[in-house]
Amino acid sequence: MQTYYNRERKKGKHLTLVERCIIEANLKEKKTHKEIAERIGVSTKTIQREVKRGTVELLNSDLTVKKEYVAELAHQKYRDKQKAKEGILKIGSMQKLANDIEKLIIKEKYSPFAALEVLKKKYEIPFGWRTLYNYIYKKIFLKLRKKHLPYNKKYERHEEVEKRIKKNGGRSIEERSERIETREELGHWEMDTVVGKKGSKACLLVLTERVSRKEIILKLPEKKSSCVVDGLKQIRERFKKSFCKRFKSITSDNGSEFMDSKSIEEMGIAYFYAHSYCSYERGSNENNNRFIRRFIRKGTDIGKYSKAYVKKIEKYINAYPRKQFCGKSADEVYKELFA
Repeated sequence: MQTYYNRERKKGKHLTLVERCIIEANLKEKKTHKEIAERIGVSTKTIQREVKRGTVELLNSDLTVKKEYVAELAHQKYRDKQKAKEGILKIGSMQKLANDIEKLIIKEKYSPFAALEVLKKKYEIPFGWRTLYNYIYKKIFLKLRKKHLPYNKKYERHEEVEKRIKKNGGRSIEERSERIETREELGHWEMDTVVGKKGSKACLLVLTERVSRKEIILKLPEKKSSCVVDGLKQIRERFKKSFCKRFKSITSDNGSEFMDSKSIEEMGIAYFYAHSYCSYERGSNENNNRFIRRFIRKGTDIGKYSKAYVKKIEKYINAYPRKQFCGKSADEVYKELFA
């Protein structure tokens, strides 16, 4: 008898749950593999392999064991296998893309989202950033592992304790206008210092614009209020006439290096202090500080890094594709808004 196949079934299509249920029902009716294959529209070998994979041992009521094909279990096995090799199929066929992803995340210290945003300009990428995280966790890449991902630090919560620090000027963050709070207006900055090895003097003065997340980083010789004021004077000299338009307010913590806010206010900048132990009130600042820590680890002497290297970090942060801006960088957003 000539074997015929169901012409409506696409060649190469995997068995569905319905088709597996048909196999199970036909086996119970004592149909041969050949008869089942003709009914579904596949080869006899396909049925033979499927039955072998989907047959399990079941316990009878009299405690004897019988072997039986179970459609639902067979289909679950199939789904688990497909899910496990999904990443290998997508990445394995695009080795050049995989290499570029590894380079951006391991060497350039990009996040998976940022890496894909850059590579979209070069490749047709068939998966998103969430899938890329899964690939990394499943160790699909040759070198790329979870340890290469940017570290997300969980900050400890402290009890609020009032610090008695003598401030020269400035106001509480509670006095900030609604426009600053809601990030409606460009020109309002958060400021912080990034310190290095204990005992070393040099530090980084870091300013983050609240709307665009644009970053300015200066290397200071010491963590002193006079050095902070001098650093802001350098920035004023850089921007000249546009300085007052670009810098409308600054919010910092209550560190001793920020106590001379009066000198900063004399430059035409409104100055505000966040509450003690409330780093979330300068969230943009804190997030950008994590970028810096990709290049300058905690416990290292900042004095050994050149101003050119610090400038390179600043450029990296400002050119970095941001998820919150749909892949645009802080530089791109700032230029669009500052006209």
